[in-house]
Amino acid sequence: MSLTPARRRRIDRLVAAALAAITVVVVAIVYLTSDIRATTVDAGPVEAAPDAPVTVPSSLSPVWELTTDPALGAVASPYGVVVTADEHTVTGSDAVTGAQRWTFSRENLPLCAIGSGDTDARGVTTRGKVRGVMTVFEKGGSCSQVRLIDPVTGERHYDRTSPNQVGGALAFGGPYAAWLGPDLLELWRDDLVRTIQYGDQPQPTKADTLHTGCLFSDIALADTQFATIEHCAATGGGARLVINWATPDSAPNKPDGQDVFKHDPRADIDTGSPAARIVGITQDRVAVLVSAPEPAVVVYDATGTETSRTPVDIPAQDIQDADVVPTAPGATDPVGVHITPSVQGDDVRYSLVGSHLLAVSQNQIQVPAPATSTSATTSAPTSGGSIGAAGSFGSAGGAFGSLATSGTATTTAVGAEPAATVSARDLTLRWTTDQVRGLPALIGDAVLVPVDAGLEVLAEIAGTPRVVPGTADTTVLPVDRGGWTGRVDAAAVGTVVVETRGGTVVGLS
Repeated sequence: MSLTPARRRRIDRLVAAALAAITVVVVAIVYLTSDIRATTVDAGPVEAAPDAPVTVPSSLSPVWELTTDPALGAVASPYGVVVTADEHTVTGSDAVTGAQRWTFSRENLPLCAIGSGDTDARGVTTRGKVRGVMTVFEKGGSCSQVRLIDPVTGERHYDRTSPNQVGGALAFGGPYAAWLGPDLLELWRDDLVRTIQYGDQPQPTKADTLHTGCLFSDIALADTQFATIEHCAATGGGARLVINWATPDSAPNKPDGQDVFKHDPRADIDTGSPAARIVGITQDRVAVLVSAPEPAVVVYDATGTETSRTPVDIPAQDIQDADVVPTAPGATDPVGVHITPSVQGDDVRYSLVGSHLLAVSQNQIQVPAPATSTSATTSAPTSGGSIGAAGSFGSAGGAFGSLATSGTATTTAVGAEPAATVSARDLTLRWTTDQVRGLPALIGDAVLVPVDAGLEVLAEIAGTPRVVPGTADTTVLPVDRGGWTGRVDAAAVGTVVVETRGGTVVGLS
């Protein structure tokens, strides 16, 4: 029986209505389960950043207290904000009052990490350095959702998606940020554009781009290079220092085919030690703390040549305990990456290894002009040399493989053959101290080191105790931590000293 035109129209209308209803339901389901709906930004007002602290306080008392996930920690930003976190939400609070300024939440995604490389408050739009607070959320089995946010307002600055391995950690240095996974890392420039992917790449572009069989336990970044500590089964599992260009364009005479995914290391160095921690880096040098043959800070140039070795009074076992080798992805009992905790001052890097704090400074020296070669150097352990008062090398040649910061040539004395030299940024161990509870706060040329009784005041360069202002001979600012016996990280923001004690963050003034 054929349908009348009127009935056909009614059926068509019913079908159209049903399809429209289904579409509405599908759209609603997609929206209700989408990242957009689950993402909330409650932005705060624009406020001026406080002046950098210059004077050590005469006393400290608690003025506010916040909570954070102890596995995620907190960020004390020079923009006058303290950033805390829980499973899904990042919160920015005023460093002076402790009052909440902004929140950023992704209710459908767990938070992997928060961090910042800011050492000043020049503005997040100032190019040349990764500025702001970085958040990394997990989605689809990886810590792939990366966002850089304004620490003052909480508003989005940049986003990117990367195959970051779960169990990894954020690192900052020079103009870069990085995610170091157990066997894969990425570097990003200030707008979060990737410059390097290195390791066991999930989608290799070529057969020879993979770097497999090694686990990464540490990383440090500089202007043109980055360094990793790697433990590789094929070479016995000892600590290797591998130095790479931070971007393919950093290499002089870049070889054909070298790109973000394919690149040769500048140097691959067998430290001769089962454990090592990176305690300093410049565009020309890397300093590592090794546990064997005796505990020492060893400085290498970019060709892998050892330029100095300074013994330290740190037990070898403490260094070995600090160099935690992560497990490969998919392990039943996973062990994550533990990058050496550090604080960067103007020219001094303070690294925490167990209960020991090491201060390694940068200084300008003159060295022979480098050869512009991009071929990798593989180095075995050597006795090394030392740098004398005049900056001359005790190891063979003393050449380095970096483009120098200054290409100015100098010559020897009158009557001698001219020898071209260039400036290089060297590294020197200034001092160490023990019985330290965590990372220090930097105020002017003073270092406030967390110890059992409070914050010990030390001189930046010499590491010698300083008298607390307003006292006759006291060198420790007393701080009552209410019985807390764990790690304490300190930071100075304006007139406030911020202490992170596990899941508690306290403002002291």
